[in-house]
Amino acid sequence: MTIATCRMQALALATATALLAGCASTPNSAEAMARQTEAQIELAKRQEKEARAEFNDQNVYLGLIGKMQQEGMYYASLAHIDAFQQRFGSNTALQVLRADALRETEQDDAALQAYRALLDTDRAARARHGIGLVMGRQGDFMRAAVELRQAAVLEPVNAQVANDLGYALMRGGALQEARVPVLQALELDANNPRVISNAVVWMLASGKRSEANAMMQRAAMPEPTRAAVRKEAERVARAAQMRDKAAPRGNPNPTAAATQAVALNAANAGNAGAKP
Repeated sequence: MTIATCRMQALALATATALLAGCASTPNSAEAMARQTEAQIELAKRQEKEARAEFNDQNVYLGLIGKMQQEGMYYASLAHIDAFQQRFGSNTALQVLRADALRETEQDDAALQAYRALLDTDRAARARHGIGLVMGRQGDFMRAAVELRQAAVLEPVNAQVANDLGYALMRGGALQEARVPVLQALELDANNPRVISNAVVWMLASGKRSEANAMMQRAAMPEPTRAAVRKEAERVARAAQMRDKAAPRGNPNPTAAATQAVALNAANAGNAGAKP
């Protein structure tokens, strides 16, 4: 047997061995893929089952709807609110979620109606807050302040309510009245960017520029945000100036008097069963 013949036989043997090894590995690969597919199907079934279980638990389902709203999915939350009500009926927790969703989807009339239906329930503070936000968006900052002040009475340590009250007062030109709720919100929730921005707006509009700049520096506020805050402070300062010019002489606190008048009118309208 020649060397060439031996080499050819060795090559043929090696090729055959490789082919056999490949054939042997194919079933294993197929089985592995099959097992992986089965595992994925089983995982999907388990996740679907868990999701159904969540939707069957009232408290968990309410929590999921609330999470949707936290993520800004207010339109989707309205659909799930309807689904929840069809399955479990209504309660005040669901009603306030619906009112918030209506507000955030700019259905103001329906939102106000939903909030007012909650004024005599355990969700009255949330309802007053929501009404104030709707009024503020409509530019009626005086009435917004009335509602937000009542919400603050019901929930005095709610930083969000205090912050929104301070902003409504500032936009209404009541710069000095805004000081307490603005600074309360800051001390209650010192790391909240919205609260910090609101406090800086008040400081700038009140002429406390060094304090405002120091706060922006500590908060590492980016320049675009600083520019927006300065612009807002200019608008607040103009509103305060206009309020001062429009104030009748001899009335040291025209905003408080006007706010009290709005509150009285709203209360009378509510007692009469009319919508303010």
